[in-house]
Amino acid sequence: MAEKVLSQEEIDALLHGIESGKVDTTSAPPGEAEVSTFDFANPDQIIHGRMPTLDILNEFLARLLRNTLSMVLRKGVDVTPQKTQLMKYEEFTRILSVPCCLHIFKMEPLRGHCVLALEPKLVFLFVEIFLGGSGKANFRVEGRDFSAIESKLIHKVVTVIFTETEKVWNSVHPISVQFVRSEFSPQFVSIVPPSDLVLTVPFALELDQFTGLITFCIPFSTLEPIKNKLYSGYQADHLEVDQGWVERLKEQLIQTEVEVVVEFAKTLIPAQKILNLRAGDILPLEKELSALIQARVQGVPKFAGRAGIYGSCKAFQVEERIKPS
Repeated sequence: MAEKVLSQEEIDALLHGIESGKVDTTSAPPGEAEVSTFDFANPDQIIHGRMPTLDILNEFLARLLRNTLSMVLRKGVDVTPQKTQLMKYEEFTRILSVPCCLHIFKMEPLRGHCVLALEPKLVFLFVEIFLGGSGKANFRVEGRDFSAIESKLIHKVVTVIFTETEKVWNSVHPISVQFVRSEFSPQFVSIVPPSDLVLTVPFALELDQFTGLITFCIPFSTLEPIKNKLYSGYQADHLEVDQGWVERLKEQLIQTEVEVVVEFAKTLIPAQKILNLRAGDILPLEKELSALIQARVQGVPKFAGRAGIYGSCKAFQVEERIKPS
């Protein structure tokens, strides 16, 4: 499309129209977008979309916690990840009940501190189960703090949660979860300024029709260096295998009994000769006494060695492993 150039007469007419007010210069041309302000200091402006990789990590973490907490508490525990939310830190502290069970930790080498929050009624439930109770009692939460014994017992559960969290996150980015300290009041836990954004990752724990929440609070600034990994699709696949089941299966396989047969030698003879065998007859086996013999495991040659005596038992000494053909 050729560019149109105004003639001198058209330029003079346009200037005359502007001076006389016939040409409106205040309104924006049709279709032009309105100007909106952009605050570069507001972190809300840099958050876009969901983090699919983080959602998958939460699913794997829930699966691992389901197994480990069930073994630690010796009761069936169902763990379900809830919706991850982005909010300001002051909003997170406002929804915490008092007394709180807050555990501060670091995800080294990532910068900053994070918080693991456990509902008080969930803490009392764990303590009662550790002390031999059924976990079905009604707990009075308001107006009391956690004792030193209760804090010591709940730290056992927190350690399990941190251990499983480290396993899961290492599939995306190698981290080391380091426990810092525990607090029981939100006013003593200022991991970021109140206006900073944090990710809250809650998990619902259900045990004997009792439901409580554990919630991770991770500053968005902590995840900033690896946010591309969290926004992108999940690439690793080795977490699709439940390592807990792998270890239990390995343990069962190790205890499985197998048949081991050591064959000294063999030969072929006619059936008629077998019928005529008597005590004292000698069968030539055509094998040197110094030659190695084979040990078969479930019919498969696995080892080569020598026959001998060990104490009052006949024995087989392994000399080498037979490579599969």
